[in-house]
Amino acid sequence: MIIAVNTRILSGDTRAGKFLLDTLVIIAAGNPAHQFVFITENDLTTIPVLANVKKIVIKQQTNSSLLWKLWYNYKLPSTLRKASADVLLSANGVCSLRTKVPQCLMVNDIDFIHHPEWYDKKYLSFIRLNIAACLQKATSIITLSAHTKNEIIGKYKTGGYKIATVYPGASNGYQPINSEAREAIKEKYADGKEYFLFNGAIHAKSNLVNLLKAFSIFKKRQKSSMHLIIATATIPEKDIFIESLRLYKYRSELKILAGLDETEIHPVTAAAYSCINLSPSGADINILLNSMQSAVPVIAGNNTAAKEILGDAALYANPSSFEAIAEQLMLLYKDENKRNELIKKGIELASKYTADKTAQQLWQKILAAASQ
Repeated sequence: MIIAVNTRILSGDTRAGKFLLDTLVIIAAGNPAHQFVFITENDLTTIPVLANVKKIVIKQQTNSSLLWKLWYNYKLPSTLRKASADVLLSANGVCSLRTKVPQCLMVNDIDFIHHPEWYDKKYLSFIRLNIAACLQKATSIITLSAHTKNEIIGKYKTGGYKIATVYPGASNGYQPINSEAREAIKEKYADGKEYFLFNGAIHAKSNLVNLLKAFSIFKKRQKSSMHLIIATATIPEKDIFIESLRLYKYRSELKILAGLDETEIHPVTAAAYSCINLSPSGADINILLNSMQSAVPVIAGNNTAAKEILGDAALYANPSSFEAIAEQLMLLYKDENKRNELIKKGIELASKYTADKTAQQLWQKILAAASQ
């Protein structure tokens, strides 16, 4: 069987793309008898080097609604025919409306409804105009939480029978490190000090401005030498968070680490005092599970999707309230028993949500879509 995968992420959510790609690597490696065709829009996209995987580039230089429609509804179907694809897995709630190939559509979330201010206006217009048709066209739909599944059913009147939930799992490679390795990482990245870690995209949904304000309150009240590390794939040129750093009082105790490879982000995660990510995205919940698997306690946004997966193994804060975020930072810092309790619960939870289980469940959904 030939499985085509659209690895393009229209919203620029690199974390969602990385989560999907990592899961598909596990699937491809575990199913060498099947061929996987990874379709992307540029030569820079990293594709795994496996005997049963190849990359096809459908180039597009400029982003616009018209060109996106051309890419999805004309260029993509042509590529699928040439590749003799039996099924297409597509991400980000967008699929082709002009192909007969069965399509398995992944929908990370529909936050563009609740928070349109988080998204580029061109993307927002495109997704609003096309998501209903894509949901109807898709052979099957996959969400990363039951919450998103129920939202889709309620908003778009899509039959629940065609929607399945595949929960994100902790990625392979994340594990606790010993005290010596931990001290070495702290020395390298945080002047030898303990640090809170945010790992994810510098994006409006991450509420990083409020995290800065919360860290300021923490520093003022606790008189601590604690650092804050922001680990991200790329640093956007124009962003309110980046602009706010110029006059930030605790700038010397804040580090931005951009473009760390996997061999480095693993120990940076494991050496953290705590990991905080307030985004409601399922792909970002994967980041928190990675931290739990590394024996690091986490603070998540108090949204339904996060609570559905993380339960009582995490602390929660209202992302729009920097005071609430600060309270949770201080709770972890002052209450060692609570921190140890969260570490224990987190390790137990992460063992139930693994990358291999996620890959196995996703593979079954791809096979089911291909058979229809």
